[in-house]
Amino acid sequence: MKTTSKVLSCALFSITSVFAYAEPIDLISAYQAALEHDSDIHAAYNQLQSSKQIRPQALADLLPSINASASSTEVRQESESTSSTTGKGTTQYRDEKFSVSLRQPVFNWASFVRYQQSAQRVSKAELEYRLAEQALIIRLTERYLNSLQAGVSLTVANDDVKAFTRQLEQAKIRFEVGLIAITDVHNAQARFDLAIASQIAAQDNLYSKQEALRQIIQHDELALRPLAQTFPLAPPEPNNIKQWETSAAQHNLSLEMAKLDVSIAKKDISINRAGHYPSVDLVASHNYSETGGSSFGSGFRNESDNIGLELNLALFSGGKTQALTEQAAFQHMASLDNLQSLQRTTLRETRDAFRGVISSSRRIKALEQAIISNKSSLDANEVGLEVGTRTIVDVLDAQSNLSRAKLQLIDAKNSYIINVLNLKGITGSLTVSDLEVVNQWLQQDKL
Repeated sequence: MKTTSKVLSCALFSITSVFAYAEPIDLISAYQAALEHDSDIHAAYNQLQSSKQIRPQALADLLPSINASASSTEVRQESESTSSTTGKGTTQYRDEKFSVSLRQPVFNWASFVRYQQSAQRVSKAELEYRLAEQALIIRLTERYLNSLQAGVSLTVANDDVKAFTRQLEQAKIRFEVGLIAITDVHNAQARFDLAIASQIAAQDNLYSKQEALRQIIQHDELALRPLAQTFPLAPPEPNNIKQWETSAAQHNLSLEMAKLDVSIAKKDISINRAGHYPSVDLVASHNYSETGGSSFGSGFRNESDNIGLELNLALFSGGKTQALTEQAAFQHMASLDNLQSLQRTTLRETRDAFRGVISSSRRIKALEQAIISNKSSLDANEVGLEVGTRTIVDVLDAQSNLSRAKLQLIDAKNSYIINVLNLKGITGSLTVSDLEVVNQWLQQDKL
């Protein structure tokens, strides 16, 4: 078994040495890298810039349009007359034409409403980008903490392997001198085998979590700053769930977007109904044409200016306008239903996050005490095993309980941090300053 232990130790050293000499990355450094490399935030930014072009496009439909055209044509014309005196004739001349026209919409209800709607679409795009920024903060923090948790899980798994290896070796020695039964050896062997399996799973999980973080920040080497042993545990401020519910109802970004969707859908009804309305345009044009001649006489020049109002009215479109209007009305009702569903979801998520902050902080304190108690229990059982008042199963159980408490503690700490950020995000107030606060909860000394 000593040989097995040495092989495992060498393997673990080779695995962890890859990360041992990299510069430690904290949350702020990771966030700056994510802003530079994360594809999702880049896509959100480009989508925002694209959406901002909606408004000038809609404005263009209300502004005058000017068009010009020109042509120059060489004409060769042959003619033949039945008159004996005229006979055949060939004429060559040039035709030149030029025109410029202006069209200014005077009344177009669809274009006017579409311009109003464009401001709402741009506002929604800005909210989508703000939501993407908040999502990046939470997504990055989750993956950073998941990597830390996976590292702790591997450390605990390594500790279990070492402890169960020692217990297995001692059990075999005691069995050989007749102090314990073979059953205790089998129990120790079973725990050791499970510890090896857990160690392999923990190592694979660490790789997976680090790859998830690397996907965002694009760092080849990952050496993260772990959470400090202790950091401030405070209830939400204000410590009143009703105030958080009110804040979420008023400032939640997803809710604001859903409200804009309702307004946009309502304007779609008006836009499609405008297919029944007339449109009026002011039309002005200047036309010039000159021809060098023809078979019927000499050339001539013509120049004219026109200005007037043009009215267009669709009398019948096969029922398409009515169908589009009804479709838009149903879409509006669907947006109202989506808004109501999102309001209920937001209320539930606000309550969950608020309670999560409080319960996680209490759980952290309880688990910190549980680790102390389980460590004392392990020490006592090891002493009891030496004097014969405890069995090896008691020691193995105590070791497992201590490891379980350590894993639960890091999970509780992660839950506390994520719930704090989620509560801010749900109320639309999550910013980089909140990430800076969490960053202060990492170990600041050099690793």
